[in-house]
Amino acid sequence: MRKIPNLRKISISPWCDIESVINQVGADYVISQKPSPAILAETDWNPAQARADIRSVLEKAEGKCHIEFIMKDISTVRRDPKRLWQWSKIAMQEAENFA
Repeated sequence: MRKIPNLRKISISPWCDIESVINQVGADYVISQKPSPAILAETDWNPAQARADIRSVLEKAEGKCHIEFIMKDISTVRRDPKRLWQWSKIAMQEAENFA
């Protein structure tokens, strides 16, 4: 990928080995982390788990790379769109803790 001119971001699926990606990419590119949308589809919304998932990635990336989170491929939020807003708020709070 380093041979691709003007490459700025590398998209990472929820199933990638994030530690390996961080170690290989370093600060050369932005890692565009796509968390699993399944957290929003669970019967019971678990904001603590969402926070733990985001924090885990940020802890692994701290001081090593640039990272962004993009929640996508959402098929359901169990008729509770507030889950999206809460997830976004959690992501911002966790990012600010590592800024």
